Amino acid sequence: MNGKRKLLKLLPVALSVFAVGCGSVGPVAIRRDHGNFNQAIAHTLDEQLLLNIVRMRYLENALFLDVGTVTDSRSRSYRAGTDGTTVFVDPSDKIMEFVPAVGFVASQTPTVVYTPMQGQSFVKRIFSPLPLPIVLNAIQSGWSASRVFGVFVERINNLQNAPTASGPTPTRVPSCEEFYRMTQLLDTLLREGGITMGIDPEDRRCLVIQFYGNETNSQTIREIKELLDLPQRSDRFIFQENFLAVSDSALRLRMRSIQSALFYLGNGVEVPAEHLDAGIVSVTRYPNGDAFDWASILAPLFTVHASKERPANAFVAVEFRDHWFYISDSDVTSKSTFALLASAFSLQAGDAQSVAPTLSVSIGDRNGG
Repeated sequence: MNGKRKLLKLLPVALSVFAVGCGSVGPVAIRRDHGNFNQAIAHTLDEQLLLNIVRMRYLENALFLDVGTVTDSRSRSYRAGTDGTTVFVDPSDKIMEFVPAVGFVASQTPTVVYTPMQGQSFVKRIFSPLPLPIVLNAIQSGWSASRVFGVFVERINNLQNAPTASGPTPTRVPSCEEFYRMTQLLDTLLREGGITMGIDPEDRRCLVIQFYGNETNSQTIREIKELLDLPQRSDRFIFQENFLAVSDSALRLRMRSIQSALFYLGNGVEVPAEHLDAGIVSVTRYPNGDAFDWASILAPLFTVHASKERPANAFVAVEFRDHWFYISDSDVTSKSTFALLASAFSLQAGDAQSVAPTLSVSIGDRNGG
């Protein structure tokens, strides 16, 4: 009977503890799991983008999976009762204690639905040139002109930015030295406030670039105009994408598509020597047959390292063909370009509908007691 009385005293305490725990399951779960799911999805999308860049270098098809929905089903049950166990502390004196039966069971079943991004709408957006306003808005938002133009612009007037590299790795060395010289000069002007780009206040259908010359930057502006074959007497030019409409007041741009940008940046992937020896990737060569080093162009923008072992200092890493390909966490330049590419991909592919089939993956049950 003493054990029964102790149980009656313990039950209210136990039930109150369970009630508090049950009432806090929702808020606690949200605080704990929201950030975990967010980080896991973001990191997975980064890995997917890097993997597709590497695939492009190896002439394999890219595939993007969209995380359609994430559901997290969870339940908890508690039990407290008198169907406990009688324990004899001292059998000779027949002293016993009654241990009440209490406990709980918890389960959690997260499910992620992946949907392949394909179909006419998606393919059209990925293969279509990036809209000019997106590129100019990126520069106005603080991205450097050399980075934005370097990745997404294939040609400005007569200056070419390796147009043959907008597809599979070319066999011949591309031309782009003067292009990058011009973008570096633009960066200098932007830092000094000697240039603005935006909507023409007189004709809001037009995007314009305006130079503001002074004693400090006049030589920089002069060199930019010489490289772009622009008249020195003018300081205001209209952006346009039609190369057939030649005009002294126009600055003509040919934009890359997301697909072309992936191919172009894929040349920044370091290819292991055994893969080069096996001839499974294209090699760009000078007319004399010497191999061209793409790092001479892309190192200021983007580099993906290769390692036989999993790297310890990776910002993002993927395993492909028995090697690890990764962006170093200390490579701020490559991380910046990667972030720019990811943003442009989201903008360009965002309105395209994912299509069936879908793949539902149950992450698994996590039980505790």
